[in-house]
Amino acid sequence: MTTRIMMFVVFGRPGAGKSTVSQAAVQLLGDGDGSNVCIGKLNNVDEFLYIYLDLDVCVPQWMKDNFAKGMYPTLAERFEFISTACDYVSDKLNSCENQSGNKPLVPIISFSFVNTDMRVEFRKRFPHSEWILVDTSKDLAEERILSREDHFYKGSGGSSTDDTKTDGEDDPTTKTTESSDTADVDNSEWEFKPVDYPHVILDGNDEVATNAQKVVDVIQDQLLNNSS
Repeated sequence: MTTRIMMFVVFGRPGAGKSTVSQAAVQLLGDGDGSNVCIGKLNNVDEFLYIYLDLDVCVPQWMKDNFAKGMYPTLAERFEFISTACDYVSDKLNSCENQSGNKPLVPIISFSFVNTDMRVEFRKRFPHSEWILVDTSKDLAEERILSREDHFYKGSGGSSTDDTKTDGEDDPTTKTTESSDTADVDNSEWEFKPVDYPHVILDGNDEVATNAQKVVDVIQDQLLNNSS
C-alpha cells in the first residue's frame, strides 16, 4: 500500500505567484518534463511520487464571473467550494496511489486560501500539512494579476503580510505565526487574512527559481526528517 507523506500547501494572495513557484518546484523535484506528476529521488536513494494540484481548477464559472465583477462568495458558498476542493484532492490522491507502484506520495497544493474559514476546513481534512506562504504586497499582487489576461480574479485584497512580521526576521524561509483579532465571518472585502498557525514564509519579490528551490528545500528537509 502506498504511504502518503505530509502534504505541502503553497498559498498567498491572488497574484503572489503560487502556481508558478509550485510548478517550478515540481520540475526541480522530478525529471523536468513539465508533468504535474513525477518521480523524484531523495539523496539518490529513496524514490517519491510528487503530485501537484492547483485548486483554481475547482473554482466554478459562476464564481469566476462574480470575481471579475468584484463580487465575492459568502461564507456558505466558500464552505461548499472548499468541501468540493477537498474532495477533488482526495480523489486525485487516491487515483495516484493506485498508480504509484508503492512509492511514497508527496502532494503539493497551490491555492490562495484568502479566508480563515477555508484554511480551517482544509486543515481539518488534511491535518498533516506544511504551509508555505508566498508573501507579496497588495500592490505587487494586483500588478501581476492585471498583467495576466487569463486570470479570472481582478484584485488581491488586503495589506501585505509583511506588516505583521517582527523586526529581525530577515530569512524569508523561517517559520512564523501570525494572528488576527478580527473574526472572518463574511470577509466581503476579500482581504487576505493573517495566518494564525505555523508556516514558512517566502519573499514574493524573489525570482521564481529562488522560491522554487526554497520550496524544494522545505519538502526535502521534511522527507529527511520523516525518514530518520
